[in-house]
Amino acid sequence: MKNTLSGRLEFLISDLSIKQLDFARRINFTQSYVSMVLTGVKTNPSVRFLDAICREFNVNPQWLASGSGSVYAISGQSLQTEDAELLAKYRLLPSGEQRIVEEIINALLLKSMTADDEKKEKSG
Repeated sequence: MKNTLSGRLEFLISDLSIKQLDFARRINFTQSYVSMVLTGVKTNPSVRFLDAICREFNVNPQWLASGSGSVYAISGQSLQTEDAELLAKYRLLPSGEQRIVEEIINALLLKSMTADDEKKEKSG
């Protein structure tokens, strides 16, 4: 399935857990254009279309074009595939929800550090 552009796009939309319409809106293309690419009617989409996908969803251009390499590309960092996928999904959230996720992570880190400090005090 991921050996064609349409297959890779289907995988990407599914992996991002978004609807085709939302995907189209995020890259500023019509749903019908995206649908034509997904069904194989349009086999050679525009460079602007491909660039928009890579930019908006942090997709590796090589993966999108040929299926080689990891799905997501985070510039300047070498992330594991799972980390890159998580970051790409995080970036899909509205900014208010991103702040909530950050607050949860900060609270978990604080709890973890506090527990580590308590363990050190008991053992030392």
